[in-house]
Amino acid sequence: MNPIRRLSPVEEGFEAFNQIASSLNVVTISRIKGFMSQEALEQALRIAEQRHPQLQCCIRGVPGMFRFSKRAKKYLPFQVIKADDDDIWQQVALNELNQSLNSSQYLWRIVLICHAEHNVCHLITTTHHAISDGISTISLHSEILDHCGKIQSGNVLPSHTSTLPFLPSPESMFPQRHQGYRGKVLGLLWVVRTAFKQLYLRPKTLSFEALVPVKERTCNVIYKHIDSELSRALLERCRIEKTTVQGALCAAMLLAVANNLKKTGMKNPSLGCRSFVDLRRRLSPIVGNEHLGSLASGVATFHTITESTDFWQLARDVKQAIRQSLARGEMFSIMTLFKELFNDLLIDPDNSPLTNKAPLAVEVSNIGEIDIPVKYGPLELEEIRFMPAQGIFGGEFFATVATFRRRMTFNFVFSEPSISRVTVEGLIEDTFSYLEGATRSGCS
Repeated sequence: MNPIRRLSPVEEGFEAFNQIASSLNVVTISRIKGFMSQEALEQALRIAEQRHPQLQCCIRGVPGMFRFSKRAKKYLPFQVIKADDDDIWQQVALNELNQSLNSSQYLWRIVLICHAEHNVCHLITTTHHAISDGISTISLHSEILDHCGKIQSGNVLPSHTSTLPFLPSPESMFPQRHQGYRGKVLGLLWVVRTAFKQLYLRPKTLSFEALVPVKERTCNVIYKHIDSELSRALLERCRIEKTTVQGALCAAMLLAVANNLKKTGMKNPSLGCRSFVDLRRRLSPIVGNEHLGSLASGVATFHTITESTDFWQLARDVKQAIRQSLARGEMFSIMTLFKELFNDLLIDPDNSPLTNKAPLAVEVSNIGEIDIPVKYGPLELEEIRFMPAQGIFGGEFFATVATFRRRMTFNFVFSEPSISRVTVEGLIEDTFSYLEGATRSGCS
């Protein structure tokens, strides 16, 4: 089996999560109006694999020596489900979130759900996080739909297509000052700064409602959206208030968690919030959205929530804190030290602090406006979502967010029984209440 390159520390971490608890693989769901034929999709998948060498790979070796290798078999897990129930996709997606990838054989799998009565299909892909992120899997779905649309329209596609390069390790594309010895020093400074904030602020998180071994935890998800009118109004209000949609989303979720903690008698909590960051245009060379790779990181900000906290001021504070973290390059530092940070988790996941206490209260991955076509020949993309499996980490209020066709969609992913569905539903209700209230009236 032909080896391609070793996995980076971050990529190795994702493989460990996949093996430990079916976690952090990226599930992407497209709702498509029109009939997608199995034959067209199979041909489109072959073209996609030809174009993206990562999709032809598996992972071989032992921890510390994992390598990407070209898989020996051409077989790819591909399932077609014919369903009468238009909502069966939610159960299928849930199954995908809780099923690890057999990475020694393949790094992605596909499910096509056909609802003949409603003339609707759902395309669901599960992709190893070592080779993908939300942005690249959405681009991949658009590419597959483009091929399917052309095939079903009778167009003859070329037998061979240009192949994108297999990206080097993300760390090798970091700015020079975040590589080598200097990168390690900056990483250690980030650790010291983060430890000081933890000691000084003592940030609070949602408590674990039940503590069970990692293998007994499951991932669940609640899907929500806000309509195009409110989505547009929120964007406009953010401009007026001199903040970002990311700042507003974080503010709403932080206030929702603070409201939850207030019910337990906790006042004026300090809360941590992780905002995920697209690295593609921060790398050298710059990487386009069409390239498969795990090219996202995160920065943590901390905020004290009081009775007098104003929504829009909090949103501006989040924006400013994110900007300062980005200027320090903290999104590179966490990836530089990824392996060291998660060593204890990999050795004994059931007794790791990272799995038994949430490091931060809120996490938000918002990729903003999705710039892909709506029409693909006879097919029309109505909605697209992405989310990582999150079964291993409890106690976090986490959402992935994207805007498509002027509508903002939310996927609230959580670990059960660490946090209950009832609790998450209450947090979501408060989040949307804060968002809509601040957008409509400007009141906190």
